[in-house]
Formats: sequence, C-alpha cells, structure tokens
Amino acid sequence: MFSHTINNPNNFVIETDYHIIPSGSKCCSALACKFANLRKFSLPFDWTIPVFPAKIQKVLENNFDDFIPDVRNRKFKNKYGIGISHFNPNIDMGIEEYKRRIIRFNDIINQPKKIYFVYINEEYLYNRSYRTDKFNKVIFNQMLEFEKFIKNKYTNINYNILYFNFIQHNIPAHSNIINIVLQTDKLYTVTQKSPYNEFRMYCGKILSELFNTNIEQRIDYNINIYKN
Repeated sequence: MFSHTINNPNNFVIETDYHIIPSGSKCCSALACKFANLRKFSLPFDWTIPVFPAKIQKVLENNFDDFIPDVRNRKFKNKYGIGISHFNPNIDMGIEEYKRRIIRFNDIINQPKKIYFVYINEEYLYNRSYRTDKFNKVIFNQMLEFEKFIKNKYTNINYNILYFNFIQHNIPAHSNIINIVLQTDKLYTVTQKSPYNEFRMYCGKILSELFNTNIEQRIDYNINIYKN
C-alpha cells in the first residue's frame, strides 16, 4: 500500500543523542513518533490543526505569546489560526499541561543535543487541496524560511528536519532537510475512508528504521494524550 525513498542529498547521518519535535497538521507526526518509540513527552505542536511551517515560525517569533487560546470559553483556535485538539476536558489541568509543554520546548531547543523536527503531510492522502504543485511549493518554501529563522533565533542549534511528503523536493546545499518521499497505490477524497491509521504506522516504521528503535505494534489512542 505504501512505499518510500529517502532524498538526502547532503548525506546527513542520524545521530544517537537527540530530541524529537513532532509538527505538521493533526496527530500524524506525534503518533508516528510514538509508534517508533521516539516520543518521550508532550510538546506544544503535538495535536494541532493545521501547523504549517510559517505558523510555527510565527509562534516562535512571538515566544508562544497567546498560544493557548481562550479555552475557558470553549475557544480552541488561537490567534495564529492553530486549532488545539485533544484538549484535556479538565480545562485548568489542560492549561497547565500546555504551559509545561511550552517550557519543555524552550528548554530542549536550547540544549546541545541534536534536534529532529518531524513534519508529515498526511492530508495529501485524503485531501485534494494538499496535492497541488502550488500548495506543496508554498509549504516547502515556508520550511526553507523556517530553517533560516531557527538558525538566527537559536544560534547554536544542531538540527535536521525530517520532511515526509508525497513529492520529492529539490534540497538546497545549505539545507538540513531530509525529504522522506512517500508513495501510495491509491489516494482518497474522504478522511474516514482512507487508511490513515495504517499510514501513521508506516511513517512510524520509517522513523524506527532511521533511529534504530523498536516499533510499537499497537497503541491505545486514549492513553497519554492529556498526560504531561
């Protein structure tokens, strides 16, 4: 059903001392990292819709100011246009959880460990608007701008971006992007009819191979969503 190739023209080698930061729309990136036994704690962009690179950049430019929306009034979309999913039904606990996630993000991104950003374009599988050349060019150019930004904001950052997409991109010589190029034998127009759970597991298997970790064959989707 799925296959892939790895577009790594700058010949990066996966390091053994690292932190993983999932990003990308919906739950796919965080769950793929969970399947691969790479997700050790929660971070701010784990369960968010949609998180394009330009939105992540805007959040970091503003140091997460107002990242947590007015959840007490049942508003779960913040001023950056990012919707927060799976928010803890106990609103006060949920607010404290997101505060901890933001603190944790700011801590690990300033550590000397290697940072791996994992960005997965799951919607290509079931949403036509995510398949156009124009859309994919815009998002990839946003990612290149995001790279410039993090290099300037976090001057000592050591990172790679694992960019999962169904399109192969031209990676510049100065870029730290590794493009995981996905293939599928069928595309869909409705999320519920697509094999999105199998897709998330497949991306987890790719990550487990890259990082030499054990794959989780089964995960209870109801556990550890609100934790931490």
